[in-house]
Amino acid sequence: IITWFNRERIALVKVEKIVRKGYSSTLSSEQLWEVYKSMKTQRLLEDRLLKMYKGGQLSGAVYPGIGQEASMAGIGAGMGKQDIFGGTHRDLGVQLMKGVTLKEVALNFFGKKDGPSKGRDGNSHFGVVDKGTLMVVSPLPDSAPVAVGWALASQQQGSGVVAVANCGEGATATGTWHESVNMAGVLNLPVVFTVQNNQFAYSSPNETEFGTPNVADRGAGYGIPSLIIDGNDIYDVIDTLHDACENARKGQGPTLIELVTFRHYGHAGHDPADYVEDEVRDFWMKRDPIARFEDSLINEGLFAEQDFLDLESNLEVEIRDTLEWAKSQEDPDPNDELKDMFAVRTKPIIDNNSNNLKTMNYIEAINNGLDELMTDDEGVFIMGEDVGVFEGAFKATKGLFDKFGPFRVIDTAISEGGFTGAAVGAALAGQKPIVELQFYDFVYPALDQLTTEAAKYYWKAGKAVPMVVRGPTGAGTRSGPFHSISPESLLAHHPGIKVVAPSNPYDAKGLLVAAVNDPNPVMYLEHKKLYRKPDLKMDVPVGLYEVEIGKGKIVREGSDVTLVTWSGMVSVAQEAAEKLEKENISVEIVDIRTIVPLDEEIILNSVEKTSNICILQEDVPFSSVASEISSLVAEKGFWNLDNPIKKVTSPNTHIPFAPVLEDAFIPSVEEVVNAIKELQ
Repeated sequence: IITWFNRERIALVKVEKIVRKGYSSTLSSEQLWEVYKSMKTQRLLEDRLLKMYKGGQLSGAVYPGIGQEASMAGIGAGMGKQDIFGGTHRDLGVQLMKGVTLKEVALNFFGKKDGPSKGRDGNSHFGVVDKGTLMVVSPLPDSAPVAVGWALASQQQGSGVVAVANCGEGATATGTWHESVNMAGVLNLPVVFTVQNNQFAYSSPNETEFGTPNVADRGAGYGIPSLIIDGNDIYDVIDTLHDACENARKGQGPTLIELVTFRHYGHAGHDPADYVEDEVRDFWMKRDPIARFEDSLINEGLFAEQDFLDLESNLEVEIRDTLEWAKSQEDPDPNDELKDMFAVRTKPIIDNNSNNLKTMNYIEAINNGLDELMTDDEGVFIMGEDVGVFEGAFKATKGLFDKFGPFRVIDTAISEGGFTGAAVGAALAGQKPIVELQFYDFVYPALDQLTTEAAKYYWKAGKAVPMVVRGPTGAGTRSGPFHSISPESLLAHHPGIKVVAPSNPYDAKGLLVAAVNDPNPVMYLEHKKLYRKPDLKMDVPVGLYEVEIGKGKIVREGSDVTLVTWSGMVSVAQEAAEKLEKENISVEIVDIRTIVPLDEEIILNSVEKTSNICILQEDVPFSSVASEISSLVAEKGFWNLDNPIKKVTSPNTHIPFAPVLEDAFIPSVEEVVNAIKELQ
């Protein structure tokens, strides 16, 4: 056994009777009975679900937590009623302790319409946010940064809510977990990290998962206290969680708790767990958490063995009847899928008819919009690398740190996944986070949180995520292949995300205000060549106003060719149109402004008018926004076309650094002129 387990960790898990000492000693017999009932419900439920899965009566997968009931029920019992829990697929016990009903669990396992995930995700991949449990997803531990974000919102709001971020020991090898713990430690957030060390990450034993003897040893590296406890001792779990939550609530910051436990079955229903040696299994079976709890309750004279038998009999009937009931409930309607992709805005559009105007360039309009948004709503805050004292790499946050302070203009570590996921959690908690990416090329480390969490929350859990991710995009500044992408196609591919790309100062401020007021995640793209473009200054209204998301604009009327573009290419389109006008070719320029949702009507109406279309984009051509617009026109406007659809794009390469190469990469005025001439 010692070859499998660290001596210090295993020494905690004894055969001796468990005893109430701390907070658990204040619990009444009724409260203890509820904890026991939760543990027993989980075991009987998962045992039945596992048998149904193996018998072909259940689709999807079952991830039994049998053997870990004390860890799960103890976490739930140690938390405050208002606290939030971010867990994994093996945390049914916490869900039950937080008030999620047996009916809700059963509905989700059968993929029913009224289940927590509305049939849109796997059996145990759900949460009920209104009851304090965050959505469960497959990449683990993706709920950790979301929990950190909720804790950040709690700190800002003074709500007293503590977030608990739970995972198995295998997930602590991920960057997501490290970024989350690091961010929580740096910001001293009210969050507790729990790790249920059940000895195997799927089939991998601890010694192949981490180099330290214990998971909890890592706490020192993040400057936070850590503990190793017997995860099969329900009292120890309750007491430790309660103390950690109360410390966090008092402003003493995060704690890392390693709960040593063991799963009686494999990783999932299809896993026979034959990698577990008999002597190891025997060691843990003698330390079964439910049996230990029962012995304690009997020894205290609180309950008799017959009470446990009666409860088991009643629960078996309730579980069987509930599962049978759930089978017959209504299935989800495929017609509802599209309708639930985006939360519907109910807040009125902000209008500003004031004559109070100020001449601004592009970056000044963004800065002004941020300033006014934060002044208008205390829930709006900014976070990202160097956004505070340094005022951002491009000075978009100039003056905001001095005006609003470090709790609303938050300098973060280099941790795009961590702080983007935190924005999701803060948005769910009622804040309006604005994430600044130093360059939009750095969105890749954040994509997991954007696509797995932000994009799916409303569709799957019915909870809006009002957050904005903004930052510089585009080539032309000799910044090379890692600071120059046009990410709109990448982002637009993922349902549930809105994408806007303003081309001028007026639209930059108006779309930013609209993005912050939208109840969905909005990716706000700022072409950095526009920031201080000398000839791009406009009169911008002082005070809040909005440019409606999803509405394009005709920036130049024409009759011969429709030229569709956006962002940094609008100025290229205008210059090309002026040249073509001298040759009696009239070009109508459509600035779509929003990539998702796309204003199809303005494009199709213009094509109907001109009978020709050219699409201009800076991004590479394959599987791009230009491809999508081409498809739209081919499908819905084909009979209005006199000529084939033309596209002017960069070549399908990475963005080069050398000036001669970068200049050749970016679509030029001459290329646009030549393409349009081919349509005449």
